[in-house]
Amino acid sequence: MLFIAIFPPFLYISDLLREDVITESKLRARNGLEMAVWLMEDRAPFASRKAMNDWAQKFGQRTGMRLTFIEKGKVMADSDVPFAEIADMDDHGRRPEVLAAIKGGEGMEIRYSTTLGKDLIYMARPIKWPDAGLDGVVRIALPASIVNERLAGLKEGMGAVFLIALFASMLLGYFVTRSLARSIEGVASIAQAIGQGEYHRRIREYPGSELRPLVDAINDMATNIQSQMQVLTDQKGRLEAILNAITDGVMVLNEEGRIQSVNAALTEMFPQGEAMLGTTPLEATMQLNLQRAVEAMLRSDDAEPAGNRICNIEMEGGKCIEITLVPFTDPAGARKIVLAFHDISEREQLEKVRRDFVANVSHELKTPLTSIKGYAEMLIDAPPARKEQSEKFLGTILKNANHMIKMVNSLLVLARSQHKREQVAMSAVDVTPVLRQTIREMGLHAEAKQIVIDSLLPEAPLTVLGDKDALFEVFHNLLDNAIKYSPEHSKIIVTGRQSEGRVAICIKDTGPGIPAVSKERIFERFYRLDRDGDQNKSGSAGLGLAICRRIVKSHGGEIWVESPLDAASGTGAAFFVTLDAAE
Repeated sequence: MLFIAIFPPFLYISDLLREDVITESKLRARNGLEMAVWLMEDRAPFASRKAMNDWAQKFGQRTGMRLTFIEKGKVMADSDVPFAEIADMDDHGRRPEVLAAIKGGEGMEIRYSTTLGKDLIYMARPIKWPDAGLDGVVRIALPASIVNERLAGLKEGMGAVFLIALFASMLLGYFVTRSLARSIEGVASIAQAIGQGEYHRRIREYPGSELRPLVDAINDMATNIQSQMQVLTDQKGRLEAILNAITDGVMVLNEEGRIQSVNAALTEMFPQGEAMLGTTPLEATMQLNLQRAVEAMLRSDDAEPAGNRICNIEMEGGKCIEITLVPFTDPAGARKIVLAFHDISEREQLEKVRRDFVANVSHELKTPLTSIKGYAEMLIDAPPARKEQSEKFLGTILKNANHMIKMVNSLLVLARSQHKREQVAMSAVDVTPVLRQTIREMGLHAEAKQIVIDSLLPEAPLTVLGDKDALFEVFHNLLDNAIKYSPEHSKIIVTGRQSEGRVAICIKDTGPGIPAVSKERIFERFYRLDRDGDQNKSGSAGLGLAICRRIVKSHGGEIWVESPLDAASGTGAAFFVTLDAAE
């Protein structure tokens, strides 16, 4: 900038000074020419041409100017040339300054002199004095180097001034801008830190009043970004909390059909977890139907209402998942899809249980009804002649009717037990008297098979939080099964104890035992063990243990069986019931 500011004026001043120096040199040459003409006229006439040349040499020595007298183009005298060589000089009649002097009275020219080998300023004018032997042109020559030297000196001075000013400005600029540069570096550093996510950073020092608007803009920008990032972080946190609180799995696909995000519930459904990100649904779930549904939705032009596309998949372990695909368009116009994974395994299992339950009840009711209908029709159509035969038919009808009543009552108890906890207020119940009452009522049934029920209950109360009637139903069913399947002349042991806030009841028998594959299934509704075809003899509907488990579960307890008790014979079973002790 300094060079641009100084160089044009330097050129202008140089040209101006050059013109002034040349003008001054012209004026000096003209004055010298006037003086030479006056002195020449004053000295004339000359005795000879040699005398004229001698006088010209003296004039040149004293004035420092070259004097030349030209007559009809021929040099008659020259202050810088010996007289002996004048005759050999070139014709000067065609020199520009001579021609100009003859034509206009004065002529001037600056050119290189081949005689002296340097640049000269020539000034010429005519002189006419025939009486004194002067009729020609007088020419004065000054060295042009004087002009060049003065211009060179001017340029050197101007260059020195420029260099000094440049150095001084650089030094001054360094000291002036050093603090400014440090401040600007600080501003740049903070701006870079803000760009890298440190939105709490602010610029506290202003480099200068000129940069105040920029600093204020950066600080305002950082404040706005920090506020927006806080809002986005809060929104993201709320969204993640909502998604993670949802028990259904949620998957978001980008416009390319690849997984963009998942929630915690989905990672529990699929072991891959976070490794799903960036993959396709096919790679994550290995379900071709789901991938086809996603591709079809991405190809569709119009967004469909939520729930319009539902895809069911089956996973290992029998788990059934219902997937709802919902398309949406983000603010950038990209078409994306949200997939909701709902585990319907329990619903499907309940539906299967319902179907099985209806089928089992229908079967259990159909068998005795068929028997009742057959014997009733026989009594009506062909009544037996003997009274004993009629009584036998009527006994069979009564037996099947009682079996149906027992099964219906068991179904009612099972239904009531499903809502018992909500309908009946729990209270503190000592199970010891309940068990003893159950043993007394089942005594006659046990004596019929000569079975001894040995009660090893403690004297201390075993108090639980529950419903007395429901607990009596549990113990009655367990003792009834123990008596039913125990051999004659055997023993049933009933024990109970309290430990670590839990009350445990155990009923042991010496029956045929329960296979390992049936330990869990015996608690299912209508499930009965086939013991050499004797299940029909017992008249059981297979609901007793299902009722026990439902009641115990509603009390927050556990029920299970351990069998066999004798590994050698594979006999014996022990049913355990644990309940929370009342405070």
